[in-house]
Amino acid sequence: MRRDQTSIWVNRGIKASAIVGLCLISSLIGGALTRHSGSTDYTLSYADFISILLTAISLLMTVLAIFLAVIGFVGWTSIEQKVHDKTEGFLLDGFKKGGRLDAIVVSTIEKKTEEIMFSGVEAVGSDDVNGNGTSAS
Repeated sequence: MRRDQTSIWVNRGIKASAIVGLCLISSLIGGALTRHSGSTDYTLSYADFISILLTAISLLMTVLAIFLAVIGFVGWTSIEQKVHDKTEGFLLDGFKKGGRLDAIVVSTIEKKTEEIMFSGVEAVGSDDVNGNGTSAS
């Protein structure tokens, strides 16, 4: 299992470095193409520069929000699965004969059964048994 996790991390590292490498290569190609085909006299006003920066920041925030949403969904699914597994295990172990939940359920059923059986039955006092009580005759 340890070897599988290591190979997964190695594969992820290779993919990440490949993406970074492709980004660098594409930026070099783009820079070379603009240097040779574009004009070298650029005039960029302050307003244009600020609008470019704000656009870049908003794009970065959008990408970050999407990334966090995906990570959040995956994390929530993982947490939900763990809670389901733990709950199922707790209930299965608890309701086995002699388990914690089994004892609670059995004692509750016994109490309720006694309440139902003896509802409407009056207790017999010691005076009634000895004949010293008053009767309504």
